[in-house]
Amino acid sequence: MPKNQILTYVDAGASDWTAVLMRAVAHQLPTGSYEIRAVVADDIRFDSTLFDDAALFIMPGGADLPYCALLNGAPNARIRTYIEAGGNYLGICAGAYYACREIAFHAGTRGAICGSRELRLVNAAAVGSLPELTSGKLYDGTPGTAAAVRLRTTEALSPESIVVRSHYHGGCRFDFGGPVPAGTEVLATYADTNEVAPAIVAARVGLGTAVLTGVHLEISAEDFAEMLAAHPDSARHQEICGLLATDCNQRQNVFRQVLRRAGLVLNA
Repeated sequence: MPKNQILTYVDAGASDWTAVLMRAVAHQLPTGSYEIRAVVADDIRFDSTLFDDAALFIMPGGADLPYCALLNGAPNARIRTYIEAGGNYLGICAGAYYACREIAFHAGTRGAICGSRELRLVNAAAVGSLPELTSGKLYDGTPGTAAAVRLRTTEALSPESIVVRSHYHGGCRFDFGGPVPAGTEVLATYADTNEVAPAIVAARVGLGTAVLTGVHLEISAEDFAEMLAAHPDSARHQEICGLLATDCNQRQNVFRQVLRRAGLVLNA
């Protein structure tokens, strides 16, 4: 019997964009096919049936340290057991950092966040943010460090490689320290870095799959414009909306391909 729940983490650390993510995923699903359920750390810790009907667990963007604070130990063990038994994990931005072997966020600065991570679904270091994509600016949570970056998809995602714009705000590249490990595939790279930098990856974890993305394919030009409307210097950042709007259909197609790799059956 198909599993029909999509569990989305909404506890401390999850950003305000999580509602946008849940809406964007729902828009790609056949009517009545899945239930998108918001979950918190206590659900993972105490609900023994939580993963019984789970088709996908989504860890959204936000902040990695609060994830560690609430999920290290038994909750992470439950998430990993679910995936190893055939479940699926989609980690976006902070959710991607969180699922790597280690994190190197702003290494060498006063605000650095570095170290190993317990969930360790992908054998890579998550390195960010990437100032080469944001005119030399390190992520600071403001629209001034957001960008509409170019991604280049690989044949592991679709037969024909394309370049598409996506919203970026503090995300990582995946550093394997050598060849890509067996069972892991690079689905897309950043097109505007000096060296090949994986932006989206997928890895086998036992019988399951983890898909990690350093960018926010789910955020449209309209979503970002709505966020900017409440910002005091929104006019300075409208260019990003224009860039995101130039290839919105291609970006949505890539988002759909990523969701498929994460185990979902989508609408026509």
